[in-house]
Amino acid sequence: MNIYLDIYGVFKGTASSTADLTELMTFILDNFPGHIFWLTTYCKNGANNARRALANIFSDDLLDRIDTEIMPADWGELKTDAINFDEDFIWLDDILRPSEREVLVLHNALDKQFLMDMYDPLMAQKARTEIQARMS
Repeated sequence: MNIYLDIYGVFKGTASSTADLTELMTFILDNFPGHIFWLTTYCKNGANNARRALANIFSDDLLDRIDTEIMPADWGELKTDAINFDEDFIWLDDILRPSEREVLVLHNALDKQFLMDMYDPLMAQKARTEIQARMS
């Protein structure tokens, strides 16, 4: 299963605790090697600014793993441009644009997008639980 991750609203600027965010990120890195992609404006058009964006959240050791284990996705106007609909996936993001929703519906994949509520302090825990449920 591929994991597509936004940064803002998922890891940065959220009410989830640093401990919960660290647990979520570590869980993803440990369980989906080679299948994790940034789907964020922090990583677009050849730029990868994930480390800088996450520097005040994660430890240097975890940031080193993030640098080497999460690949920036190549996308255009819509984030859905980068999603491989031929493989199972989950996409963690705090916003789903109407045009991206249409693409997901077209591919019968609306349930693959997990909408994060950046104001919910338990959101990182909920995301981990959701990913675990989809693994079985």
